[in-house]
Amino acid sequence: MSKTIKIAKERQDYLFKELSSLLEALASPVRLKIIHFLSQAPHSVEQLSIKLGQSIANTSMHLKKMQREKILKTESLGQKRIYSLAQEEMKEFWEQIQNFAYGHNSSNVISSSEIYNEDFKWHKDLEETIKMIKARKLTLLDVRPHDEIDDIDSTYKKYVLHIPFENLKKLKESLPTSRPILIICRGRLCVMSNESAFQLRKHGFDVYKFDFSWYQISKKLIEV
Repeated sequence: MSKTIKIAKERQDYLFKELSSLLEALASPVRLKIIHFLSQAPHSVEQLSIKLGQSIANTSMHLKKMQREKILKTESLGQKRIYSLAQEEMKEFWEQIQNFAYGHNSSNVISSSEIYNEDFKWHKDLEETIKMIKARKLTLLDVRPHDEIDDIDSTYKKYVLHIPFENLKKLKESLPTSRPILIICRGRLCVMSNESAFQLRKHGFDVYKFDFSWYQISKKLIEV
């Protein structure tokens, strides 16, 4: 073996160990849920602990492990530390993990048919749906909590109606009835979107769950 090949292989071994360490930092249901929530917006440890159903101490432990691997970054806001994804690419990575999991086994999804005995899924693909959104043939309803709506821009304001899940029952009368309603949330692993569709269908709305997250939708909407 030549000296240069030996050096390259040593470097390769090092990089595989680094990748293994990085993936190990994600290899936990709790830490994947953290990515799930931080893909929406930055959160404090207190916010995350509530959403995760974990103690603040346990949540902090997971956050510190992810921060050591530079998956997360923090900034101070008053007395609180706010956690966010260190790189925008992590959002795309998270979407691809979900796509791989679904392609690997199509049962890796929260099925409305199993829970509600009714199919709420929107069956048109993303490209066709984007055309319908732009043509105002659909109402895009975002049911995420206020603290997960990050960086509202002109595209969001133009195409999205935001009513948090907890306010949906009392504000349902403000929803348009002239076109189908497409519910978006945190993507295909969100539990609020199916429940929102279930509640609104009981009141006669033509409503569906869309598996794509706003991150994915917005990229397509801004394409020329």
